[in-house]
Amino acid sequence: MTRLLVVGVSHQFAALSVRERLAFSRERIPHLLRALTGQPDEAAADSSPLSEAVLLSTCNRTEVYAAAKDLAAAESWIRGCLARSTGLSPAALADLLYVYTDQQAVEHLLRVAAGLESLILGENEILGQVRQAGEIAQEAGSSGHILSTLFRLAVQAGKRVRSETEIGRAGRSVATVVVQLAERYLGCLSKHTALIVGAGKISSLTARALVQAGLTCILVANRTYDRAVSVARSLGSRAQARAVHFDALNEVLTAADIVICSTGAPHTVLHTDAVRKAMAARPQRPLLIADLAVPRDADPEIGNLPGVCLVDIDGLEDTACAEIPFTQEARQAAEDIVHEEASAFNEWLISRRAVPLIQELRQQADAICCQQVEQTLRRMGDLTPRQERLVKAMGAAIVGKMLHAPIQGLKHPPAQVPWEEYAEMVRQLFDLSNAGDEAH
Repeated sequence: MTRLLVVGVSHQFAALSVRERLAFSRERIPHLLRALTGQPDEAAADSSPLSEAVLLSTCNRTEVYAAAKDLAAAESWIRGCLARSTGLSPAALADLLYVYTDQQAVEHLLRVAAGLESLILGENEILGQVRQAGEIAQEAGSSGHILSTLFRLAVQAGKRVRSETEIGRAGRSVATVVVQLAERYLGCLSKHTALIVGAGKISSLTARALVQAGLTCILVANRTYDRAVSVARSLGSRAQARAVHFDALNEVLTAADIVICSTGAPHTVLHTDAVRKAMAARPQRPLLIADLAVPRDADPEIGNLPGVCLVDIDGLEDTACAEIPFTQEARQAAEDIVHEEASAFNEWLISRRAVPLIQELRQQADAICCQQVEQTLRRMGDLTPRQERLVKAMGAAIVGKMLHAPIQGLKHPPAQVPWEEYAEMVRQLFDLSNAGDEAH
């Protein structure tokens, strides 16, 4: 029987300094997925115990979701792949990674998609990240019917939580928390300037949130200048936004009161010396730097400079928690949706497990019916084509009626009986062959 497994690390169990070593860019994910599932272009193509795999890598978590028959072998394989891909030793990973299996793994993914496991409770970005993780795995050929169905269900659950509960109506996101932090640190934003470093989705969303909060002067720097131009134009007529060349980053720092970093670069982008020089050229003006990237874009030493407030992705949690917390009723409503959707997936998984046995039962019944109908038709002598069709239809209808209850019993087996025992009892009862009971 196929089992489900998640092996991962998140902000709840590991510091940012650890998570950034386990972060995977969009470009690296397909390679790891192929290694996890042992696809032909990988060295150990025939040894992977995983039949399916999806990798979810965000600012707050890196998680491998897998389908496999042997959970112990699957967990060991995943740990080994992560160790080889990150340069961390298995011993170093041992205390960092958590493991969930089967129903617990299903509910965990649904809670992640709902924003219930996020650093900022109920944040919106994670839903799109879960959807994208499923799409990348399908493109890489590592996601089969089980995980693709699970990830579609997770997105559905996340949407329900946001549309049916107070958690969704709050509209929390990394971008809104950055705005709250900026207002707390600088006051009214209308006369300040923001420098956006990076032109990805989080950068764009944060820039828009700043504009909605009243900030009008925005500079956008990106290694691809045309992309910076596109983001600047997308901010509309309310913002005095313009693109700047990435090579001029150190020069434009002097004009900024807020710096938002989110590039996806694997190395430091904002250096201490550059910020120190910028601060010297603008005395008496504080500078807020929000580093939203994992791995981090800004050198952590920048936070020690006078007049500079440096906040990384983990530091946003304090700002988010300072808001009025969600009521227990809102949390429970979200959890109820998660349990409901998880139960639906579990029922689907159980019914899928029974498909080969149901096929065996139908094939046996159809064969017996066909044999008996043919014998009856020979005994009845000459019949019109219509009469023959009626006799055959009657036989098929009897088979359908007789099999309805047994098939429902296979789709919804008793919880107190292990599936293997239940399937064997059905085989013996109906004298079926000893074929496998796993769907392919």
